[in-house]
Amino acid sequence: MTITASDETDPLRLAERLRPGAANLCGAKGFYFDHYTFTLDQRMPERQSSAKQSDKMTLVQDVICGPLPAVAAEPLPAPALTDEEALALNDQLEALTTNYFSALDEGRYSDAFATADDAMTGGATLSDWSEQQKRFQASAGAVTERRIGRLTWYSNPPNAPFGHYGAVDYVASRAVQDECGYLIWYRPSVDAALRLIRQETTLLPHNLPAETRDTLRKAHCILL
Repeated sequence: MTITASDETDPLRLAERLRPGAANLCGAKGFYFDHYTFTLDQRMPERQSSAKQSDKMTLVQDVICGPLPAVAAEPLPAPALTDEEALALNDQLEALTTNYFSALDEGRYSDAFATADDAMTGGATLSDWSEQQKRFQASAGAVTERRIGRLTWYSNPPNAPFGHYGAVDYVASRAVQDECGYLIWYRPSVDAALRLIRQETTLLPHNLPAETRDTLRKAHCILL
């Protein structure tokens, strides 16, 4: 609906004048106002007269017939995992991680991609993501050994969506360089499947000095 007025320059107040027409248009279905746009035509006084002409506002208001959509409820924190519950989830966490790495090592990129969330892939297509993995494999070399180390669970950590987060630390020996890093698996609730949302990787030369290796171990490569 469109309305033009010279006695009002507030689009929200001007929209109120459309309510009778919107009610007549939608009838018993009811209505609500959605998006709107407006233009303000500001008139400057003519040279012959010091009197300023009235500004004019034109408002284009979307009117939706029907009830106002329900506002989605705020998500609730997931129940905090007990030590026993976290321990019981470790087998699943390790199996998911093993299957993910096996798929990458064997070039089954679609299988690995299927376990990853958009937060992990950055919204990339399977084709683009697969090419990224191939380039990484070429620069680091084939895996000769991989060890999964510490498994850590977090419930509703600060500055993150509610849910359970499983962190997996790992190291791998590769033909060209060594690798250390971690994966983060996430589920928003107890009944949701775990999805891979993050992988952080550091590549290391085979002849890494002992002092540098010790520094990296203390920082984040705990398995070095």
